[in-house]
Amino acid sequence: MTVRHLLLAAAVAALVTLAGVLVLDAPLARAIGRDAAAGDTGRALAEIVEVLDHVTAMTWPKKEQLASALIVAGGALWWWRRRVGSALLLLGLTHALARTLGGELKPLFGRLRPGEALARGHVDDSFWWQGGIAFPSGHVAHYGALAFTMAYLFPRARLPAFAVLAFIVGARVGVNAHFLSDAAASVAIAALACAGSAIALSRLEDRASGRRR
Repeated sequence: MTVRHLLLAAAVAALVTLAGVLVLDAPLARAIGRDAAAGDTGRALAEIVEVLDHVTAMTWPKKEQLASALIVAGGALWWWRRRVGSALLLLGLTHALARTLGGELKPLFGRLRPGEALARGHVDDSFWWQGGIAFPSGHVAHYGALAFTMAYLFPRARLPAFAVLAFIVGARVGVNAHFLSDAAASVAIAALACAGSAIALSRLEDRASGRRR
């Protein structure tokens, strides 16, 4: 996967976000229903997501901890093991940008979760509510950052990486924890974060190589 592919993925996800907000979100939420999470399928999906959250450090107390650990480790290794250090830096920067930007946007949009919107009778006007934190999805931003970085660094890993991301999107949207556009927006943010981080690190490596010469 190249930077061009990342930008293309971000553009497609942005279009899906727009389509979701304008057309798809409300009817999809109504079709799923507000009690989807309480059913057998919803509970099974939640259990699998919980396992994945533990494996990928989503459950760490603060979202900054994973990115900080990766960036510190990558910086320490960068001069000694350039390839390993660069990979850790890319993952850390991508994760930091995706999660931080997503976290800053949540209170600005104040969006209710689909289940909340259905319960209040406001599924068609789910934005701009006090306490709303659904848009964009933090879960999808986390897994999107991991998936896009893995696909960029290790092209052969792109299929399993995106399979996990697709599962998370389906698991969150499928139980009305998020609207489709919440998930799609986070996919776009993660792809852009990976592209921007990759460009910045490439330029840094070019400068470092120039100084060595």
